[in-house]
Amino acid sequence: MKRMLLSVLFAVLFSATGAQAQQADLRDYEAGFFVPHRGIITNMYLRHVSASGERDFSQLQAAFRATYVLKFGDLVVVPLDLSLPVVDVTVFQGNPAAPSGPKTALRASGVGDVTYIPTIGYGLVQNAEDNTHTWFALTPYVTVPVGSYDSNRLVNIGANRWVVRPQLVAGQRFKKIFTAELMGSVAFQGDNDEFLIPSAEGGSKVVMSQAPSFGGIFHLGMDLSSTFFTGAGYIVEASGKRTIDTPAGELEIAKSTTVQSLRLTMGIRLEKASTLMLQFQPDVAASEGVTKSQFIGARFTHVFF
Repeated sequence: MKRMLLSVLFAVLFSATGAQAQQADLRDYEAGFFVPHRGIITNMYLRHVSASGERDFSQLQAAFRATYVLKFGDLVVVPLDLSLPVVDVTVFQGNPAAPSGPKTALRASGVGDVTYIPTIGYGLVQNAEDNTHTWFALTPYVTVPVGSYDSNRLVNIGANRWVVRPQLVAGQRFKKIFTAELMGSVAFQGDNDEFLIPSAEGGSKVVMSQAPSFGGIFHLGMDLSSTFFTGAGYIVEASGKRTIDTPAGELEIAKSTTVQSLRLTMGIRLEKASTLMLQFQPDVAASEGVTKSQFIGARFTHVFF
């Protein structure tokens, strides 16, 4: 019975907030060395995410992001950095009573939760001639639950809960053409107090909680020329278990899971202030019961000096 409940809850647990678009890309923090005081950075992300297996979904994400940069000597402060995702997703949900039968397509589209991404960073230049430098930064990601959410639907774009995810970063530019970066984060999720539990009678709404989640990213990039660069990132996401409150007590509806992904990036500097990044990210390992996904996407960045 519990297995059947967990299978049905897959659709409910799925929220298409475009979280992957909020993960830092190669050179995001290094930009603090080159963007001038009071510079404005604009980004547009476009990604297609899909998974095929026991639990299938197809998702189209677009995210729009604007960043305002202040510089005080070696100190970089980003007081304003907002990201707004727009998502269209289809989840293909099987019938637990007839696993071999056809799947039902559940669809949702709309505006996702806004993420506020302030940053404070510090940079050290070891050798200006060969562009060798080091940076450290703290970014407390704050996701605000303003996205599309209907407590009567199994699939939603917004998550209906606050998330605070502090992230620490250290990076190094060396040998004129190489960039290495290490990031670590922990996410504290608020409760979703309108979480739908499906049933034959139409379902009931309960409070869903989640234990803290952890993440880590290692980036390594290399310049191929003055206009092209490439890079790879290894990403680990460990999601905390999810529980709901019931009259009989707390019930675990999703165990802690870990997903490991490889992000491949090709960057093209279209001109001094504009960059196009093409990306491919497949999941390379996942906990038992988690369907591996992948995305292909593009990111356009323009800096206003």
